[in-house]
This record gives sequence, C-alpha cells and structure tokens, in this order.
Amino acid sequence: MRFWLATAALLAAFLAGCNTTHTVKVEPIEVKPIHVTLDINLKVDKKLDDFFDFEDEFEDTGSAEEGGR
Repeated sequence: MRFWLATAALLAAFLAGCNTTHTVKVEPIEVKPIHVTLDINLKVDKKLDDFFDFEDEFEDTGSAEEGGR
C-alpha cells in the first residue's frame, strides 16, 4: 500500500511541475567604446636623447670657448 501511495505522490508532484512556465526577460546589451591610451614618451624621449647627445658635447665645448674671450 505504501508503494502505491508513494508512487501516486511522485506522479502528482511530477505532473504539477510540468504545468509551470518560466519567462526570462532579455535586455539588449549596451556596447560602449573603450578608449585605451598607450604612453610611449619615455622610449621616444630616450631615443631622442641618445640621438642628440652630440649637441650636448658641442654646447659644453662652445661655452668654454666663449668664456675665454
């Protein structure tokens, strides 16, 4: 008797669960632009300093000559 009662309870629960409905609200995805700033000034500044090192040497020798006049 218990077996039939348990089976009937499970069948009733299963059938009751089949009648439910679920809705999912899907909202549109908002896409925003992403701004990325990459700062490479240090590398460029170092390369420029290396390139124009000869000017520093020229200014050092030029100012010594002007002081002697």
